[in-house]
Amino acid sequence: MLSVWPAAAGAEAVRDLARPMVAVEGFDKARLVGDWFEVAATPNILERDCHGVTTTIEAREDSRLTFKIACRVGSLSGTVLPIEGVMVEVVPGLYQVRFVRLPQFGNLEFAVLWAAADDSMVVLGSGLGQVGWVLAKEAKPDAVAYAAGVQVLVDNGYAPGAIAPVEQ
Repeated sequence: MLSVWPAAAGAEAVRDLARPMVAVEGFDKARLVGDWFEVAATPNILERDCHGVTTTIEAREDSRLTFKIACRVGSLSGTVLPIEGVMVEVVPGLYQVRFVRLPQFGNLEFAVLWAAADDSMVVLGSGLGQVGWVLAKEAKPDAVAYAAGVQVLVDNGYAPGAIAPVEQ
């Protein structure tokens, strides 16, 4: 998987770059649409000092999706820093996001690594280790489902110690 997004400093400590990542085959992007709570994440340049992170993915009139991150700066009650991008499906389960106000980042390429059958949770990761996210429809998902989501990141080369819960 190639990306023009800069690898985070120490990305090799977050994800074993020698381990291949495979997107969920035939993934239907409509399953991503909705409001999500970030329940676990790896360190990434987009979310420094962010708390209670939520993501909204919206369908557009064209074939793309809108990707919106709400970062609460400093604390759960902090000012919301909106981060917005446009998602383009490369192939089912593989996407490129261009962040609207952050052109210096270029495109972030990420894959859907796993999705719960009931669409209550999804795991996203990037080949260069820039992001690893476990997103859930509930702020406090079932502990078994949460552990399964984190394990998907580990199975895709992410260091267990780099994956942290996100307080909501």
